[in-house]
Amino acid sequence: MMRRDSAYLRSSGGNLADGMARSAAAKKVAKAASTGAGGKGAGGERKLLFPAAMVAVALLGVLLVFVARDQRADLAPQGDPGLEDHWHSAYGFYVCDEVSPIFFENDSEDDRTGIHTHGDGLIHIHPFVSTVTGQYATLGAFFNENQTEFTDSSIELPSKVVISESEFDCGGEEAEIRVLKWNTLAAEKPAVFLEDLSDVRLNEDGQLFMFAVVAKSMDDEDIPRPDDSYLRQYLGLAPDQQPLGEGDGDSTGPILPEPDEPFVSEEPSEELPESDEPAED
Repeated sequence: MMRRDSAYLRSSGGNLADGMARSAAAKKVAKAASTGAGGKGAGGERKLLFPAAMVAVALLGVLLVFVARDQRADLAPQGDPGLEDHWHSAYGFYVCDEVSPIFFENDSEDDRTGIHTHGDGLIHIHPFVSTVTGQYATLGAFFNENQTEFTDSSIELPSKVVISESEFDCGGEEAEIRVLKWNTLAAEKPAVFLEDLSDVRLNEDGQLFMFAVVAKSMDDEDIPRPDDSYLRQYLGLAPDQQPLGEGDGDSTGPILPEPDEPFVSEEPSEELPESDEPAED
């Protein structure tokens, strides 16, 4: 009984071992088949992913081109003055409670941009390059040419004289720097700027600018316009009488003809518009 059982167990064990071996072999075959199929599937996926990635990169490149083009369009000069314009504006300095004799010397000989002065109290605006046209024609462009450091809180003139709000006072009262701008000769009220002073635009022919260093309590209406008589005469000259360089002899600027009668800068009697900045500013 025991022998038969042992034989039976040996026979069964052999059969069991053979079955297990066959089962293991079948699993290996199945695994190999599965791996082979999976490898082909992964390779197919990779073949699809690569061109999809290239398409995505191409689309991104196109998008970036359009974005860059829009940004360049936003930064492009817009409005006046253009390269064909030749304008003039008058300026003056008002310190505390009086007009100052400060003026900028002739810097037209080494002018790089076309916004300069001839030492005649005028800003000459006829851009040579597009970088100072449109919204880039500013007081900052003028100051860069005559080597003046003009910020919201200090003025350093080419002579190295510095006027700083933190160190300057008017009659013991704290002072501030203002730029007053009359957009036309006919304007009675100015636009007043207390910040971003170098960004104030030169956007019309015949404008007036007063650079004021005054007590904070001073009313804007108490600050006078710069003298405009010379500008009015200058604007009345023919183009061939408006030289770009210095005049003859020791004088600077254009040589003006003697008027038949004294020139009077009269204000129109009717109510005048305020000198607001254009809408695009």
